[in-house]
Amino acid sequence: MVFNEPMKKLNEIFAYPFFIKLLICLISSVFVLLLTQDFFFRFVALKRIEMATIDARFQNRGHLTFNPKVVIVEISEESFKSMPHKWPWPRSYYARLVRNLTKAGAKAVGIDVIFANEDINNKSEDNDFRNAIKETKNVALAGKVAIADERYDLIDAKNNYGNIFFDVDSSIGIIYLRNDEDGVHRRFHPMVYDRARQRRLPTFAVAVLNKALLRYNLETVKIQDNYFVLDQYKIPSYIDYSALINYYGPSHTFKPIKFVDVIDDNEFQTLEEEELGVDINTFDDPESGYLYDETFKDKIVLVGSTNPEDKDLFPVPIAHGKQEGDNLMYGVEIHANIIQSILDQNFLRPTPKWLELLFIFVFVTFTFFFILNLKSTKTKYHYFVEVLALAVVVVELFLIGTLSIILFNNQNTIVSLTGPLLAVVFGYVGSVVYSYVSERKQKVMIKTMFSQYVSPTVVNELIEDPSKLQLGGERKVLTVLFTDLEDFTSIAERMPPDQLIPLLNDYFEGMTDIILQNNGTLDKYIGDSIMAFYGAPIPLKDHALSACRTAIQMQKHLDNIRTSPQSNDRPIFKMRIGINTGEMVVGNLGGVDRFDYTVIGDSVNLAARLEGANKQYKTNILISEYTFHSVASQVITRELDLITVLGKTKPLKIYELMGLIDDDLHSDVLKVVEKFSESLALYRQRKWQKAIKKFEEVLTVKPDDYPSKYYIERSISFLKTPPPEDWDGVFVMRTK
Repeated sequence: MVFNEPMKKLNEIFAYPFFIKLLICLISSVFVLLLTQDFFFRFVALKRIEMATIDARFQNRGHLTFNPKVVIVEISEESFKSMPHKWPWPRSYYARLVRNLTKAGAKAVGIDVIFANEDINNKSEDNDFRNAIKETKNVALAGKVAIADERYDLIDAKNNYGNIFFDVDSSIGIIYLRNDEDGVHRRFHPMVYDRARQRRLPTFAVAVLNKALLRYNLETVKIQDNYFVLDQYKIPSYIDYSALINYYGPSHTFKPIKFVDVIDDNEFQTLEEEELGVDINTFDDPESGYLYDETFKDKIVLVGSTNPEDKDLFPVPIAHGKQEGDNLMYGVEIHANIIQSILDQNFLRPTPKWLELLFIFVFVTFTFFFILNLKSTKTKYHYFVEVLALAVVVVELFLIGTLSIILFNNQNTIVSLTGPLLAVVFGYVGSVVYSYVSERKQKVMIKTMFSQYVSPTVVNELIEDPSKLQLGGERKVLTVLFTDLEDFTSIAERMPPDQLIPLLNDYFEGMTDIILQNNGTLDKYIGDSIMAFYGAPIPLKDHALSACRTAIQMQKHLDNIRTSPQSNDRPIFKMRIGINTGEMVVGNLGGVDRFDYTVIGDSVNLAARLEGANKQYKTNILISEYTFHSVASQVITRELDLITVLGKTKPLKIYELMGLIDDDLHSDVLKVVEKFSESLALYRQRKWQKAIKKFEEVLTVKPDDYPSKYYIERSISFLKTPPPEDWDGVFVMRTK
C-alpha cells in the first residue's frame, strides 16, 4: 500500500497526452539523429544529398570578387606547339621558368609536376634545374604517395616521395586531392603522416605556402580544437581531418599564363620566332614583358597542366553551366583556390555539432506541435487544413534552405541541411501519427454505426469527412452501369423460392465482387437488376473504362457459370448491360431519418434506357457516345445505331461494347466490327442494295449476328418504301 499512491501518480503522468506528444518528438528527433549523424552507421544516400546541397549553394553564389594572390602558369597545348623540344620538356625549361619567375618578383613557385625519373633527353639538364632550385630558394615541388585512409596516414612512400629533386632542399608537398563519395572534390587535407619515418608531410598547397611565408620546408599545420593552424592563419576543420575549399568560381576563374610565354626571354627562341625571324620575347620585352608589368610581383605562382590529355581534371561543386562536365577543374586550379582562400582568410565554417543537434530537436518539436494544433481546428473543410499543414511544412523547408544560402553567401557558414529538413518532415509525420492514433476511436465508432447500412466505400468516405452525413449532393461527371437479367420473370415463375433466392444471391455476390474489384460503388439492387456508378465517392480518373471493364468481366463470369459442371440443373442467365457517362447529382439523398448515397439525373436515366435498348438489337452491352469518347482508344466497339430514347428528342449514337484492346479477342470479332461499320455507312447513304450485301458479308463471319439481320430487314423495307428526303438515319425508341 505504501507504493500505490506514487505509482498511481506516475501512471497518470505517463498517460497524460502531453507526455505522449513529447515522447513522439523525442523518438522522431532520435531517428533523425541516427540517420544523419553517423552514430552507428553511415547513411550514404543522405550524405550525398547533403553534399548536393553544398554544391547548390556554391552554384547559387557564383563567382567571388577577389584580388588574385595566386597566378597559374599552365602547361597547355599552346605551349607544346611553341617549344623547340617536344614533351617531356628538358629540365632546363623548368630551370629557366623558376629563374624568370624569381626575377619577376614571385614569392614562391609551386610546380605541380611529378619528376619521377631523370631527364630522358640529357641528364645534365637535371643539374641545371637543381641549381635553379638552390639559387631561388622559393620552389616547392610535388610529391606522390599512397594514402591509407580518410585521415592522413600514408602506407607507401619512396625516400624521395616520387620526385628525384626532393634532395635539393627537401621542399615538397604531397598531391592529395581526395574526392567525396559522389566523386566531387569539396575539401582538402593539409597534411599526411608518414608513419614509417614518424613525421608529418605538408600537402602541396601548404608546401607552397611554406615557401611564401618563409617557413621550414616540411613544416605542417598544427591541430588546435577544430582548426588547422598555419602561422597566423586558422583554417576551420570539417570532417576526416580535412577542410572545405572555398572555391572562388568555376574553372578559369584564375586567368592562366602560358608556360612558353614565361620562358620566352631574349636567350630563348620559340618555334614562332624561328619561323618569323623576329624576337618576340614575351617575358622580358621592355614594353610589355612579364618581367616589368608586375604580373608576378609578390605573387604565388603555381605551375601545372591544363591539358585534358593529362587527365588532371576533377569534378568540383561549382560549374559554368548545367551540362555534363561543366564542373570539371584542373588540379592546379584547385590548389590555387586553396592557397588564395588561406591568404584571404576566406574560409568556409561548418556550424558546431551541438547547434546542429539543437536545430533538429527544435524543428521536430515546433513542426509537431504547430501542425497538431492546426489539425485540431474544427472545420468542415478538413482537406484545406491538410493542404495548409503541408504548406506550413513547405514554407519551413523553404525558409531553412533560404537561411542556409544567406549564411553561406554572407557568413561563409555551412549549415547542415539534411538534419533540419528531415526534422521538419519527421515532425510532420509524427503529428500525422499522433492524429491518426487519437482519432482512431472516433473512426471505429463511425464504422460500427454505419457499416451495416451503407457500402464500405461510403463508410470510408464518411470517416474521412463526417460532414458528408448531411443531406444534399454535388454535381459530378460519373459513369453509371445498369444490368438486368433477360426473361427473369419467367424463370422466377418456374422455380420455387427456396431454390430461386440462393441462386439469385450467388449471382448478386459474383457481380458485386466484380463491381468492387473495379473501384465501382454499388448503388442498389432493383429486383434482378443492379445499379452501380464509378467516380464517387472516391474520384476515379478512368471511371468510364472501369465501368466497361466491369461489364465485360460480368459477361465472362456468366459464361463461366454456364459452362461449369454445376450449371446442368440451373437456369441459364443472360444479362443486358447499359452504360452512360455524364453529369449527374451524387450524394446523400432522402429524408432526415433515412437517406441513401446514390446518383440521380438524366445521365442516370439514359444508362437505364440503354440497358433496355439491348432488347431491340439482341446485344449484351450497349454504351452511349459519351462513354465511347472517354474510352475509344482502349476498347473494341462497333457503332450500332443513331437513336432517340423515350422522352428525348436529341439523337444519340450507341455502341456495342465487344471487348478491351488488351483482351485476347478472336480475329472474327475485328472482322465483324470492320464489315459492320462499312455496311452501316452504306445504309446511312441510302444505298440499300449494297448495304444488304455488306451486312450479309458480316453474317458469313458471324451467322447469328442479329444487328446485321435487323439492318437487312430495315434495308429491304426501305427498298420497298424509301424514307423521306430529310431522313437522317435516326431510330426512335418507343419503349423503355
